[in-house]
Amino acid sequence: MALKVVYFPMPGRVEPTRLALTLGGVSFEDQRITGEEWGSKLKGEVAPKQLPLLYVGDKVIAQSAAQMRYAAKISKFEGKPLYPEDPLLALEVDEFIDFVGEMFGPIGASFKIEDQAEKEAFRAKAVSAGGDAHKWVSYVDSLLGKSTSGFAVGDHLTIADIAAFCWFQPLKSGFLDGIPVTCLDEFKNIEAHKQKIANIPEVKAYYAEPKMPIYKTYQ
Repeated sequence: MALKVVYFPMPGRVEPTRLALTLGGVSFEDQRITGEEWGSKLKGEVAPKQLPLLYVGDKVIAQSAAQMRYAAKISKFEGKPLYPEDPLLALEVDEFIDFVGEMFGPIGASFKIEDQAEKEAFRAKAVSAGGDAHKWVSYVDSLLGKSTSGFAVGDHLTIADIAAFCWFQPLKSGFLDGIPVTCLDEFKNIEAHKQKIANIPEVKAYYAEPKMPIYKTYQ
């Protein structure tokens, strides 16, 4: 079945899906649209009225977590599935991904704040020591510190690694006002994991030519 990923020209929550399909050698159309294209046309054509979208044949999937897991289930890297077939390992992968995703709660809440100064202060507090996002990032850092392989779960690349790699980088890109580019500097295990994933030849090739400035943090 033909696959198509639709989102804006930035990473967002859909980046793990894009990267998983790419590493798995799965053919897909990567449709990157403008806000104008979404608001004036595409938004009115789909029931969920939200992005990202994953088209699987004639089906439209609108939840990024479901998209990511599906992409991982149909993708293999170096002969091993990106989403484990063993139920227990799959459970551990899901748990790790959910721990990483916890940081989106406080950061996501900031988008509802209209006053710019208040929004930036809220974000700065969330990623500072004791903040709601900081505590989850710290916990993920501790989990990676316990790994003997350098991977999030098990001894080879999984969608857990891809999700962590893809979701942490924008935090230090300067893209989100109020979040300092140094916000992850204290987390040495996250940085070591980032370097491990970024230096996989296929990953390095994918991000060799950044599509926009925010992608430079993926190198």
